[in-house]
Amino acid sequence: MNKLVNKKVIIIGGTGETGKRIVKYLNHLYPDLAIATASRSKPPHSPDNLNINNIKLDVNLSESAIDILKSFQLAIIAIGPMDKYTAQVHKLCLQANIDVIDINDSLEAADAIFSLHDQVKQQERRVFTGMGFSPGISTLLLMELAENQQLSDNYHCRLYMGAAYGGGESSPYAMLASFKNNMAQFINKQRLNKKTPWDDTHSQFKFPSQEKSVDLIPFSTPEIAGLSLNRGVSVNPIASLDSRYHIQFLSKGMAKFIAKFNLSEKVKDYFAKKFYAGGQSMKNKKNADPDTTLWVYPENNPEQGLLMHGVISSYDHTALMACAVAQTWLEGKLSDYQGVYAAEHLTQSTRQQLLESLSNWGIQYRQATSENLNSADIHFGWTDTPCTEVHQLRNYGENWYSISFTHPKMKQLQKRFLVESDIWSSLKQQSKLAFGRFVVKTLLRWKKHNKQLTVFCNRQHGEDIKKWQTITKDISMFTSGYSCARELLGQEVAYTQYRRMFLDTGKMEMRWLWPKPETFISFTNPEKAIIEYWLAFMKGYEKLGLFRLEIEQNDIEINCKITDCSYANMFIQLDCPELSNLVREMEQEALEFMCSSSSIEVIMIIGYSGSAEITLRNQLVTKAKAS
Repeated sequence: MNKLVNKKVIIIGGTGETGKRIVKYLNHLYPDLAIATASRSKPPHSPDNLNINNIKLDVNLSESAIDILKSFQLAIIAIGPMDKYTAQVHKLCLQANIDVIDINDSLEAADAIFSLHDQVKQQERRVFTGMGFSPGISTLLLMELAENQQLSDNYHCRLYMGAAYGGGESSPYAMLASFKNNMAQFINKQRLNKKTPWDDTHSQFKFPSQEKSVDLIPFSTPEIAGLSLNRGVSVNPIASLDSRYHIQFLSKGMAKFIAKFNLSEKVKDYFAKKFYAGGQSMKNKKNADPDTTLWVYPENNPEQGLLMHGVISSYDHTALMACAVAQTWLEGKLSDYQGVYAAEHLTQSTRQQLLESLSNWGIQYRQATSENLNSADIHFGWTDTPCTEVHQLRNYGENWYSISFTHPKMKQLQKRFLVESDIWSSLKQQSKLAFGRFVVKTLLRWKKHNKQLTVFCNRQHGEDIKKWQTITKDISMFTSGYSCARELLGQEVAYTQYRRMFLDTGKMEMRWLWPKPETFISFTNPEKAIIEYWLAFMKGYEKLGLFRLEIEQNDIEINCKITDCSYANMFIQLDCPELSNLVREMEQEALEFMCSSSSIEVIMIIGYSGSAEITLRNQLVTKAKAS
């Protein structure tokens, strides 16, 4: 922490969608760092953390802005829209003689910022531009791919952003700026202005977890400006770059229509406000997608590319990239740079440091192999929104009967796992008459079984009655379908195939319910965070009356004992005792997976009728005590 003495960082635009995330993540990394958030209107409430100061700063009032900036050593520019401000704020920072990190996403702004290179170098200062999601993280992946695989010198960048996050007020301006009939393109290491390729052979793309290909909107990425410059320590390995994106609910037809007109600033403001209001409304739709995908690959060879996919917004990606650069700056590892640099100009060792910093937040890329694409498709990817507190993690303390929201693709995946299962195939291989009888019999038995479980609902009170009505409906659905299949296929075949389908579907479902293993990496004590999260889940189940739970805990391990499992009791009552332990098996696999990136050893002994003895042992503490 001695390196932070007298270090002060200001986030300009710190109250926006990305800015407030930068503040949160940077403060988590360096709780003793003096951070200021600057905006035109000072927020009415001061933050709880005494090291964070909210100040009023108007970049249009140059003299007062420079006076404020002079008391800082680093400015992170998260203001927008960037094609409006271009290099205005950078010039103020230069006059204040401080270093800069920005999250610029505008090609026009990039040109203006790069034009300051000689002045920045002369002042022995540093400007790191385009340090966001795209450009930024996309550039790191492109350079990683181009330098290490050398499969091609022509590359594609594809972005998918779900609508679940609504978007910030400046985001629509970036979208509107990308709607053009003629656009800058990077081809054969030249920057060319050509007709926008709206409907060429690359106009659609199949992203993970999408049922079909979606339309793409081409855009002039700021990376074009950086790649066109002869700057940096290595030869640029990228000859051509084609960048396109898809935003859920934004049609290409609308983009093409707007591109026909040269919009005035007044009309741009009108459309931007409409898009912002629409985004805030659409994020509440049941099918608003929380997924974000970044995929870079050699031309016409997607499976040779690199992929990021998960339940996280582009704003979080952008904030974490800015924080990764800030962390590297605070550690004194960027002092050799003087001038204006984008990610493509950084040395390989610096880029690796940034990737490592991102990885520590769970922001990791994978090879776009068939196996990883399948995992992204059915397991909701491997990236989650990082949290700084355990209770902020997705579905903390919740279970399937208390959560208010599930991934919008859950139902289609559940259906997919059913129709692609061995037991469904075995049933469909029966005669049409036999299969028809199975369907009718299952529906009638479902109603009968559900009625038999009414006694479990009658024991409940208040809101728990509705939850138990859902629980008994699910259990009776399982038993009716399984028992009818057992009569048609025989118990050995039916149980083996039904168990496989149940556990495969449960594995998919639990990948959504619980955070990814990578999510816990960002915690100071990942093992403690995992145990706290898991215990909150177990106690929630116990409170709902699904089992009895006994807990014993010490510094090394935690021991839990599950008895009186209601799931098992219902399976037994409906004459399907062989299904009694399936839920425990499903939870065991999910628990082992959640602990897979930690030092926690999971020992789970499943007993009769849904009972279990579970030990979570922290192997790091065990080894430390042994030594």
